[in-house]
Amino acid sequence: MYTNIITLTDSYKMVHWQQYPKGTEGVYSYFESREGAKFPETVFFGLQALVKEHLLGSVVSRTGIEDAEELARHHFGTDTYFNRKGWEYLLNVHGGRLPVRIRAVPEGTVVPTSHVLMTVENTDPQAYWLTNHLETLLSHVWASSTVATISLEAKRLFCQLLDETAETDLGLPFMLHDFGFRGVSSVASAGLEGAGHLLHFLGTDTLQAMEAAREYYHADPTTLAFSVAATEHSVMTACGPEGEADLLDSLLTKYPTGILSVVGDSYDIEVFARDLVGGRFRERILARDGVFVLRPDSGDPVVVSGRVLDILEECVGCTVNAKGFKVLPPQMRMLWGDGLELEMIRDFLDAAKVKGWSAENFVFGMGGGLLQKINRDTQCFAMKSSAQRRNGVWHDIRKTPKGGQDKISKAGKLGLERGADGTWTTFRLAENGHNDLLETVFEDGRLVQDQTFEQIRERVAQYVQPPMR
Repeated sequence: MYTNIITLTDSYKMVHWQQYPKGTEGVYSYFESREGAKFPETVFFGLQALVKEHLLGSVVSRTGIEDAEELARHHFGTDTYFNRKGWEYLLNVHGGRLPVRIRAVPEGTVVPTSHVLMTVENTDPQAYWLTNHLETLLSHVWASSTVATISLEAKRLFCQLLDETAETDLGLPFMLHDFGFRGVSSVASAGLEGAGHLLHFLGTDTLQAMEAAREYYHADPTTLAFSVAATEHSVMTACGPEGEADLLDSLLTKYPTGILSVVGDSYDIEVFARDLVGGRFRERILARDGVFVLRPDSGDPVVVSGRVLDILEECVGCTVNAKGFKVLPPQMRMLWGDGLELEMIRDFLDAAKVKGWSAENFVFGMGGGLLQKINRDTQCFAMKSSAQRRNGVWHDIRKTPKGGQDKISKAGKLGLERGADGTWTTFRLAENGHNDLLETVFEDGRLVQDQTFEQIRERVAQYVQPPMR
């Protein structure tokens, strides 16, 4: 789709150049995850991708100015709102590059809510209006950051349950698989949001997540993400109920080694588990050089999985680990990937624990619950102006809405510090004695920091165990 930096904004921002006080030379704004967020901490991720896709180099063109001017004329019904002079200034003086500085916390950093994550300011006093023109686009980092946050919380949950019920956490990197591609609103969303999931896990069926991580973060495809041979209902119903056994026979023949994931509820999951998996094909499955993953795919996850586990315990057998929890044979695991959200996974694992099952028996797939059932308010993201310069003097500004305590904004130019004890502080840059974690990422059309996916993975891994706040 054709994109024009001039129209990559909200309509009313095209008029704001007229509205700032006379003598305005600088606008400074910051981005944060405010109080009231679903999770107390946020993983910051996705800014570099937005910068590379939309801001690098000469992004203002003569054609773009003319197209935007015509659009604005029809949109507003007047010729007076469009800032042609301002955009032509950027084209003629800056060669179409954006005179803006963006500073941000390193991607993959996990920051408690109510702290600055990113700041934006113009570097040319003639472009004071440009800072908040970019708010709309830069705010899109909310989606990839939210998905990365959800996946982090899932990993923390798995760590807790594995610690309580399992002897090994070798399967941890694959316990949450991204099934979300078909459930998101766009290919671009699947890519960048799916990459946010891959910060924490190695399993995905969203190939665009791998493409995004490679394109924007230099990800190594040999270690980036993995998937397995798996069936869907179009396969399992191809020969009708009477042909289900023959299909499973064929699958076990075609895939004698490696992981094979089979959806078993096209007709009756209990019959499939008892008569086929635990009956006719039991010995072949247990003799495989690899894992057979049984996938119930409908009904209440806790109820259905409980029944299937009872059947597998009876027909396939299990062992009891050193912590006193039941473990299926190493050639068998269970996958649930239908309609899940994080809270449902917690309920699933808690119920399994009550029934005496170790968390190491399970893997999960999340689709819309991971990539789509989110919005900007999930983590309460917002970008607000906190300082402005007029006639050579900087002024701290903020909003303090009566009756809106959760929307009170910060004032001044801001930095972020993490103390030796793990506590976080957002401070004013005018204060001395602080070690600012914010780094310049973009300035005047150039990418200043080019982070790799592996660097970000290593950074975020430090936060898997809930830190001090």
